[in-house]
Amino acid sequence: MSKNIKLTIYSFLAFVLLGLGISLQIKATIGQSMFNAFALTLSDALNLKIGTILNIINLLFFISYLFIRRTQINYTDIVQVIATIVNGYVINFFVYYVFSNLTIEIYIYKIIIFLVGLTISSISLGVVLAIGIIKFPLESLCLIIGDIFKKKLSTIRMSFDIILLITTLSIAFISGNTLYIREGTIISFILLSNLLGISYTFFKKQLIKE
Repeated sequence: MSKNIKLTIYSFLAFVLLGLGISLQIKATIGQSMFNAFALTLSDALNLKIGTILNIINLLFFISYLFIRRTQINYTDIVQVIATIVNGYVINFFVYYVFSNLTIEIYIYKIIIFLVGLTISSISLGVVLAIGIIKFPLESLCLIIGDIFKKKLSTIRMSFDIILLITTLSIAFISGNTLYIREGTIISFILLSNLLGISYTFFKKQLIKE
């Protein structure tokens, strides 16, 4: 088995674990990261499964990325689309089947489940980014927009977060549905980048050793 095939398999496995981590955060019901809070708000408003909404959003980001890039689709693009769609179905599988009857009543347990999910998703995301075969539609879009306007990735990503925040609050207010911007959002903001950085650095070093 070639190295590229092995790394692709590892990336897909990491995507499955990423879906598990996101699902645990959702079941904790103490709020989500900005992107997931937006997706859950749309899920409630449109009465669609969360994984399905994530697939639609990610595909829209990917199409926007291709439109701005203006080049032919390559192997990496195909892998990215497949992985993104698989991730949405994985999240649906865990949220609506595996954890369908999971209801956490005690608050401290909610915090623990959320932290476990955040840790799993952060480590998995670090693996995916370290391998570098599969990219994420939103991050890819932010990178190419940053190149065009000569702005930092963090600046563009922050702009998207602000847009997502305003849109999420507006939809929740108009529809009267659950607001998913809570303490979990703050926890994600504080811990996600640090956990992701540690995971990315560790697995990057492991790949260099190989």
